[in-house]
Amino acid sequence: MRILLTSAMAGMIALFVAGCSTVKSGTLSPGMTPDQTVQSMGEPDLKDNIADPNHSGASVLRYVWLEPGKAAIFGSDERLASVQDVETNTKAKVEEQTHAEAVAAGPPQRFDPIQTPLDYLFYPVKAGAIYFGAGLNCAAGGNCVKPQLPPPSAG
Repeated sequence: MRILLTSAMAGMIALFVAGCSTVKSGTLSPGMTPDQTVQSMGEPDLKDNIADPNHSGASVLRYVWLEPGKAAIFGSDERLASVQDVETNTKAKVEEQTHAEAVAAGPPQRFDPIQTPLDYLFYPVKAGAIYFGAGLNCAAGGNCVKPQLPPPSAG
């Protein structure tokens, strides 16, 4: 019984150590090289070159890690110049945004088998009338602006 309990504890400790070793919670500090940042944070999700904010025409290296939401921007000397926080679209945030858009759009419009085809059939006439009225307004008052057309499904 004691051997079984001891081996179970050893197994739990080994599992805990293995789990903690896979978690990368590195830190970035100015002056690090690209290799040092990879050692600290792991492989970046994005590697690219961006325009140097301090010089025109030059480009600098940028590494981005999406999970911790960090971006490392290196200077022309290949040393870490700045660390920025990056906003990532987590699953919860995307779902929240989708829900907000659905609420803002209102209830879905019902399909009317007679009215909807008629709306689309007479849309060119409606658009022509809107443009004709805008042309008259432009000629009479000098207020020349391109008219905003409603979508065809708007009655």
